[in-house]
Amino acid sequence: MQRKRAIAPIALAVLLAACARKPQPPQDLSVTFFDVGQADAALIRTPENETIVIDTGHNGSTAELLRGEGIKDIDLLVLSNAHSDHTGGLAAILDAFPVHEIWYSGLDYKSQFRPLLERAEHFEAITSGAEKRLGKLTLSVLHPESLPLRPRDSTVNNHSLVLKVAYPTAQYLFPGDCEMECWEDLFKYHRSQLRANVLKAAHHGSESGTTSGVLGDVRPQTIVISCGRGNEFGHPDEIVLEMVQRLGAQIFRTDQQGTIRCLGTVCKASR
Repeated sequence: MQRKRAIAPIALAVLLAACARKPQPPQDLSVTFFDVGQADAALIRTPENETIVIDTGHNGSTAELLRGEGIKDIDLLVLSNAHSDHTGGLAAILDAFPVHEIWYSGLDYKSQFRPLLERAEHFEAITSGAEKRLGKLTLSVLHPESLPLRPRDSTVNNHSLVLKVAYPTAQYLFPGDCEMECWEDLFKYHRSQLRANVLKAAHHGSESGTTSGVLGDVRPQTIVISCGRGNEFGHPDEIVLEMVQRLGAQIFRTDQQGTIRCLGTVCKASR
């Protein structure tokens, strides 16, 4: 009898440990755009309990935000470009969580990045055509077109990793800091894949990242702009806000509304 009583606590401990691995999965595709100032950081979670992080913000605050969401490990971490407003929190995230895979754009990742990338189970400089399926979720890389990439040929922004996120109930487009040269490639090679319910505005809502042509091809119902309050660049540009209003799409801004949370195609501000 004593032996039987001893099994129950052990079984309970195993069950609790298993439950603690990840938070309760959402009922639909969940996308959180964190308020990280003049930077980008987003968290994607699926009902199948997959976890994807897109960009890491400026610093270690993104790791704290992920802890606050109950994240225990990261299936895929995507770095859209090498600028510090996308990669500055990478070390802190790697310190805080097991990261199974990293995708990065391949341009201007200097030697100091290599030891960080190697801390993931797998890392890869990714190009257009790459695709990953995680349960019902499909992640499709639309840009950059090819490697090797040469900084003298273009800017880091125009070699941003552009990611299409497709789930049966919603589609999201993450264009990093894509500017016109990058968008021209997308129009040329992937126009049919650009449609999305939710668009993360390229380059923090700058006019170089969002044009009438972009909005006409993506046709988003919702646009999320990640930018810092009172930032020195004046993002988002007024002309972008006017174009979005003419389109009739809903606008969310992290500088004014804090973290933006979306479930399926429905987004809500935290303040």
